[in-house]
Amino acid sequence: MPEPCILLLVPDLFFLAKISSTAREVGVATATLLPGQDPAEAARKTGARALIVDLDLEGADPIDLAAKLRVDGAAPVRLVGIFSHVHAERRGSALREGFDLVLPRSKFSAELPFLLRELAAGGAGPQA
Repeated sequence: MPEPCILLLVPDLFFLAKISSTAREVGVATATLLPGQDPAEAARKTGARALIVDLDLEGADPIDLAAKLRVDGAAPVRLVGIFSHVHAERRGSALREGFDLVLPRSKFSAELPFLLRELAAGGAGPQA
């Protein structure tokens, strides 16, 4: 079985690079989930402990993509949503649909090293 990692569905290349480089700094493996890729299959192949999803994802419904993990039994993958503060309504819908943690980008960024270590270890991460 592969070493546990965190899957990333974050289309913003600058933000993706920030997450990936911080993960390397704290010793956490990541893998990028591409739009159209089956999240349940990717979780199984990578040994993912968490899926971080940009709720501002265009071209696909991030909530539907993440919910597929629950349907396909890929749990205990933790679902973490991030959103721009201008789209605060997405937080409530993501939590209602089963996301474990939903944070604005600013809080996510501020707590990124801690959050990545916690998720990789199977922990809950910070409180929303």
